[in-house]
Amino acid sequence: MKIAFLCQRMAAWLSSVIILMACLWTGDLFSVWINHALPGSIIGMLLLAALLGSGLIRLSWVEAGAGFLVRWMSLLFVPIGVGVINQLELLANSLGALLLTSIFGTLVIMAIAGWLFQWLERTRQ
Repeated sequence: MKIAFLCQRMAAWLSSVIILMACLWTGDLFSVWINHALPGSIIGMLLLAALLGSGLIRLSWVEAGAGFLVRWMSLLFVPIGVGVINQLELLANSLGALLLTSIFGTLVIMAIAGWLFQWLERTRQ
């Protein structure tokens, strides 16, 4: 009984990871095809959202793998943090540009999110 349950969970996890990786790899291939205008991971994420929204892929099919990745996401950022610490001099040289870009990007995203929320509220009423 316990082995059957573990095998079922492992199969669900494996199938969801296969779906997630297929979307990522498809996004990477498409990114190369369009000469890297957008990162492959972003294209893959948009592809996954489109497949979920259209109903071609059910949320339950990807929940196990996505939940696992989200649970361990903080650990996945450790190598990035170490890389940033190793490049502090480079980071210090472009601190002004990074701050300006971060502030501008945040303001643009807030404006777009506010506009989108207002538009959704108007269309719902």
